[in-house]
Amino acid sequence: MSPALSPARKLLRTWKNLGAPIHAGTVLALGPGGFDLARAAQDVLEPGALTLVHPDPAPPRARFKTTSDSLTELAATRPGAFDLVLAAGGLGAASIGGVRDDLGHMVALLAPEGVLALVIDTLGAPDAGGGIDTLLFPHLHRQGDLGDEPRTLLPAAAWMLLFKAMGLDVQAAEGLGTQEIAPETFARHAARLEIYDSVELATGRLHVIARQRGDRP
Repeated sequence: MSPALSPARKLLRTWKNLGAPIHAGTVLALGPGGFDLARAAQDVLEPGALTLVHPDPAPPRARFKTTSDSLTELAATRPGAFDLVLAAGGLGAASIGGVRDDLGHMVALLAPEGVLALVIDTLGAPDAGGGIDTLLFPHLHRQGDLGDEPRTLLPAAAWMLLFKAMGLDVQAAEGLGTQEIAPETFARHAARLEIYDSVELATGRLHVIARQRGDRP
């Protein structure tokens, strides 16, 4: 029996199956997972050079390097430097303005025709405890009364519009309409849930592969 795949390796295989490029020249990885994310990216996508955004130096004999620079600093000092940016989560944990700024920095880091691979928790993603309280009671979430981690409550369609506004062409997406909500939840909260589009309501975690517009020089 083969060993279970780590979350980082599962994520990288999902991105690969969606069309994330193999053997990309320069790759930047960021988000939860740290060194496991970098190792999985090396094994699954086999990049030419990989940089991980991480506060600590890379372990001895690692096939990647790390940088402690923020996205803002990287976008200012290394614009257009990466053929592939891997964003492994956390993009929704900010205000809408913060999300727009972070996504803008990622786009700025991409070379012409560079690719962004990311995973997003959308409006319908389960809360930390597995419920959907932020979906059912968005006004309480905005006031901080639910005790959840901060999260930008954007539906999948809004994310797609944001990608387009940022100059990205979405090439593949996985997760649209695949989430199931328990029948008892519908029965109890029908009046709250009926305002949502059925596909949006059934979309929680979304994996996206998007390409930067523009030709290489």
